[in-house]
Amino acid sequence: MLAPHAPTEPAGPLQARLPALRLAIRGLDPAPFAPLFRMEPANLVARGIRRVVVPQDPGIQFPCRVSLDYPEPGEEMLLLNHRHLDHPASPYRAEGPIFIRRGVPAYAGVDRMPPIIMQRAMAVRAYDEAMMMVEAEIAEKDDLEALARLWLAQPGIAHVDVHSMRRGCFFCRIHRA
Repeated sequence: MLAPHAPTEPAGPLQARLPALRLAIRGLDPAPFAPLFRMEPANLVARGIRRVVVPQDPGIQFPCRVSLDYPEPGEEMLLLNHRHLDHPASPYRAEGPIFIRRGVPAYAGVDRMPPIIMQRAMAVRAYDEAMMMVEAEIAEKDDLEALARLWLAQPGIAHVDVHSMRRGCFFCRIHRA
């Protein structure tokens, strides 16, 4: 059962009440994905992975979960299933499709939101140490950082996950720095 929470306030009052808390955001580790780029197409397909070449005008499609940025046209990416919430005792275990760029370092930022989550409204979910969902909200790009900061100031919140609002795909995780 989800814990009750107050409705999201407009950015003004919320910003005024923000705690002095630093946010750490990191992209996925590229190491486990590197060998996949060397696999033959048939082996990738057998594992449910698709090789994708970014089209000339990609817009805000193909967001990489390692660099937490957008690729260049013509860049090779992999589309694969990834389990981002994997705690055996949690009913909230979750996995879904993600895009990965070849040979990019993992994004690592403190109090600096990555480009891929600042383009649109996102689904934001807070979890405790047992990976039980405590809070969930839709946040406009201008309110996302403030909402994560407010939730992570609560002692029972371990991390905040950011997902696309439309398709529900995992984008990144935010922790206390």
